[in-house]
Amino acid sequence: MSVKTTRIAHLSDLHLLEPCPDGSRSYGFDVRFVSIGRKLDARERMRKVTRALQAARRAGVDHVVVSGDLTETGTARQFEAVAEVFHGSGIAPSDVTMVPGNHDAYTSPGAWQKALEGPLREYAPTSAHGPGAVVERPNFCIMPLDVACHQPVTRSSGELSDDNAEALERRLRDPAFSRKAIVVVQHHPPHPHKVPAWQWIDGLRGWARMMKLLEEHRDVQLLHGHLHYTVNRVVVGGRDRIFGAPAVVSEKEDTIRVRLYEVRDGLLESAGLIAA
Repeated sequence: MSVKTTRIAHLSDLHLLEPCPDGSRSYGFDVRFVSIGRKLDARERMRKVTRALQAARRAGVDHVVVSGDLTETGTARQFEAVAEVFHGSGIAPSDVTMVPGNHDAYTSPGAWQKALEGPLREYAPTSAHGPGAVVERPNFCIMPLDVACHQPVTRSSGELSDDNAEALERRLRDPAFSRKAIVVVQHHPPHPHKVPAWQWIDGLRGWARMMKLLEEHRDVQLLHGHLHYTVNRVVVGGRDRIFGAPAVVSEKEDTIRVRLYEVRDGLLESAGLIAA
């Protein structure tokens, strides 16, 4: 007898800020630089994420995936803002998977690990806590990857490390997961930019290795963020297997959209976008 259909919500690019009593002028150059084109309103950004999580709950999702850039620059206070929003959502930490993005590593190389040991500790077991991390459920498993790397705010690249790639390869060969939908989650998309210079600035180092894994393992799907828009991409086999979600931070507060997927018979399929 087949396992019931499972529904997954996909949020990305929250870019949460710590509230500043003195307004946007209190933020440093780094925040103002990476926030160009975005309003520096911490409370508004938190409200957007709150509304997105409320929409996910109303949709009856079984799990929530957040594919990186939870914060604007990865400060401790920004991760505390993330914890505040998610703790207030009513969604159990065990039903949430988070991975970091490039913005979450601007402040320091160890910012993500400190967040998992501190304000996000309840989410650590089901998030990207190290190579080979896996979240196993009756009919699917999520393999969250940390592809963030510390770099100047003038770059926004990511890196699939050898440790992460080798651990993922071992997981994908494990027969224990052969009857389940396998969902890899990372921040950067696993394909290159057309312009080499832009690839160096903004792309994923190791993308070819990830694409090879997706080509070899046709039952694997990948969720990502970073691009700030919806993505549906075919690898091989004639169906979409790479999916990107819109950036919560870029949505209008009254028209926030949440991406949904359904898992059935060992496959993850897009179920469209819902309005918050």
